[in-house]
Amino acid sequence: MNVQTAQRDSRPAWQIVALREIAVKARDKNFLVGLGVTLAMVIGTFAVQVWIAGKTDTQKVAIVDTKGASGPSAKQVVDGAATSAKDGGAKVEYTSTAFPDDVAARAAVTKGDADAALLRTNGGWQLIGDKRIDDGLKKNVTTSAAQLALASNAASQGVELSSLTKGGAVATSTLSSDADRAGLAKVVSLVFAFLFYFVAFMFGMPIAQSVVEEKQSRIVEILASAVPLRHILAGKIIGNALLAIAQVTLLAAVALIGLSQTKWSAFVGTVAGASGWFLLFFLVGFFVVACMFAVAGALASRSEDVQSTSQPVVMLVVLVLVVGMSLSGTGPGRRLVRSGRVDRDDAGTHHGRQRRMVGADPCHRHRDRRGVRHHPSRDAAV
Repeated sequence: MNVQTAQRDSRPAWQIVALREIAVKARDKNFLVGLGVTLAMVIGTFAVQVWIAGKTDTQKVAIVDTKGASGPSAKQVVDGAATSAKDGGAKVEYTSTAFPDDVAARAAVTKGDADAALLRTNGGWQLIGDKRIDDGLKKNVTTSAAQLALASNAASQGVELSSLTKGGAVATSTLSSDADRAGLAKVVSLVFAFLFYFVAFMFGMPIAQSVVEEKQSRIVEILASAVPLRHILAGKIIGNALLAIAQVTLLAAVALIGLSQTKWSAFVGTVAGASGWFLLFFLVGFFVVACMFAVAGALASRSEDVQSTSQPVVMLVVLVLVVGMSLSGTGPGRRLVRSGRVDRDDAGTHHGRQRRMVGADPCHRHRDRRGVRHHPSRDAAV
């Protein structure tokens, strides 16, 4: 027992203070409830995303059987729309319900028995909704009706449909391979910024409150007689920093697991790499913010004064948050044109064109600003 006591006494003072901060925080109900609520919100967000992604929406379309009419039927148009939506990757199904006449079909839409009604007109079709028509339904029905009408008209004229649509295929491609990640990068950067903002205040303000409470109750006078004050402040900062890192790591791990269950699972590796860098910079940034909150607590003589002494720190953290959200990470003139690797700002100028022409043709002659002709090859020889 004496050996263990000696070992405990031989530990640095800041380490004892840090372990005490961790133990007190781990038993704090407010901290545990806040952490539980935050985890529940993160898990719930991804659970809703998974549920929405796996849910298949069903929309009912009221149709009217018009016997003897030429061209495709309304049921064929709705079935074609369902096929078009499936090919596009949409989680939606279109079902058609037949009614005896147009009045009954309109009444079904008004009562809510059908989402829309597809009625035949002299010039084609009319899609009717109650208050609004779903954009996806409108797009798919329009595409299906146009394709079926084209096929029907081509058959009536004795023309092959493939010959009419030949050369009409449009392929898409992007010049930047990272274009599809731009939206995800923006979202991840916003999440990281708000996470730092949230954790900085969640752990920073308690540091200031703890310091001023010990000053106000004169406990610090007793501690100062046995422990240097810098060790007390260092222990509080290190203890809360370790708790903050543990909480951020836990939230990041839960978020990555949730991301792997969504349609963005292909970006888990990219986000995981960015999370590692975020934890590194978060450690440095939080230590700086924690030190400033500790100073704010040391400057306050009462608990009521913490709000005023910590106001500059709060404004600085908010300013960093706003600036971080405003910056995009790229500046004008920094991209390079892929063909020739020419600077964008220099590509369209007269001197830029002139330099490219000289570089392309060694025998090219040009005039300088004084009007004197120069020959690159002769000048080089001289």
